[in-house]
Amino acid sequence: MKNMKFYPFLIMLMALCGFSKSKTTAIVNHPSQLKFKKLDWKVPEGKPYRIELKNGSVLYIAQDSLLPMVQIAGYVNYGSLLDPEGKEGTSSMLATLMRSGGTKKYPSDTLNELIDLMAIKISLTSSLSQLTFNASFLSEYTEEALDIIQQILFYPVFEQKKTDKEKTIFIESIRHRFDEPSPILEAAYRKAMYSGEIVGRLPTEKSVKAVSRKDLISLHKKIFTPSNMIIAIAGMFDRDSMTGRIEKLLTANKDAKPGVNFPSVKLSNIHKCLVVHKPLSQAYVRLGLPLFKRPHPDYYAMSVLNLILGGGGFTSRLGTKIRSDEGLTYSIYSHAESNYTFDGTFFIDFFTGNSSFAKAVDLTLKEIKNIVSNGVTDKEMDHAKSSLTGDLPSMFRSSFDIVSTYAWNEYYGRSENHYKEYEKKINGITKKDLIRVAQKYLNVDNVTFTVVGDTAALLEQKSGNFSLKNFKYKTVSVDSLLLLP
Repeated sequence: MKNMKFYPFLIMLMALCGFSKSKTTAIVNHPSQLKFKKLDWKVPEGKPYRIELKNGSVLYIAQDSLLPMVQIAGYVNYGSLLDPEGKEGTSSMLATLMRSGGTKKYPSDTLNELIDLMAIKISLTSSLSQLTFNASFLSEYTEEALDIIQQILFYPVFEQKKTDKEKTIFIESIRHRFDEPSPILEAAYRKAMYSGEIVGRLPTEKSVKAVSRKDLISLHKKIFTPSNMIIAIAGMFDRDSMTGRIEKLLTANKDAKPGVNFPSVKLSNIHKCLVVHKPLSQAYVRLGLPLFKRPHPDYYAMSVLNLILGGGGFTSRLGTKIRSDEGLTYSIYSHAESNYTFDGTFFIDFFTGNSSFAKAVDLTLKEIKNIVSNGVTDKEMDHAKSSLTGDLPSMFRSSFDIVSTYAWNEYYGRSENHYKEYEKKINGITKKDLIRVAQKYLNVDNVTFTVVGDTAALLEQKSGNFSLKNFKYKTVSVDSLLLLP
């Protein structure tokens, strides 16, 4: 009886297999051989979404009834590059306490209860060159949410008890920030590439304690003005009505003139080879080269070259040689920084066992030399171009993606046609362009070596022409890293 029950299923399966065989084409041997119809897609215009409000603020707005939600992003012209010396961490404290420190209308506990009750998501974050505000909420709570957002953005009170609490939390995070090797490598790399510059300064227990409530109030009043921010909003609302609401929301502090200018930052690699001692069985390595500040005509060629050398994951040259062929690391990648505030860098990042450290570095340097001397293949270039241009549609998947992308684009002063020209510029790159930028920027003699690991074990390693002993290296402990200029 059990076998009889199985027969109908078997007959159906055979029928499906026969149908499938008659309808499908030949099965390809590899996913790379799959063919798809060309995507008929164009970059959406940003101009129809842009409105310049009477108070000087720029608004990107999109009406979208797909979901009963509203999303907002704001970009404020400030960042940790502007933190006063001796008070590093000010911008991070400001962002945190604007959300958690209460407002003129709502004490902190009441504010938290309201936000939880209506399931509103609100956050503020600080980076080197921008303060970012994000919020999302159900459209049925639009009035309440906008009221709360206005309070947080323009009427924070930085309650003393909350300020003290956030300082304690911040200081505790500082005490543990170097527990893992990756943050140490990042901090050491900044010290190595930007010696003596503000980029290399990090918050300390002393600098956080020095930030007062008065400092936060004064800074907030200076920078949170309508003319100093760009807003993006999308969701289920009437466009004209929401424009009026946003303009009303941005009435506070409208007459203040922030006058925010980021300081000049120079690449200055005093330490050609900086080794941070930490007793580990693996070495964490970053090889850095000076690059440039955007906008720059060489950026697009560097983007393509980066993808071929190490930015393309397993298919890149470094991924293939160092990871797959030699088995020296689980992860290796390169990155050409896109920096609009100061000169960025090009770096290669990986970790490897102590015994394979020198070999991995030596092979990496050889791959750099190889691409400088011999250039790239047509196949590599075409693949890199298609990868870069193929990522473009993912930046405009939704109405909110469109408005927030264009708001960010304007924040950094890029052309409104930036994304429309992007594909043309990438596809216009030639092999000759790649050779030129490789020879200009990828000079191994200019590499700065930053390493975190067991100093004694790493100094004993030698492979080919590479050894740490070949350089005027500087060794520091984790605790003394912050003392470097």
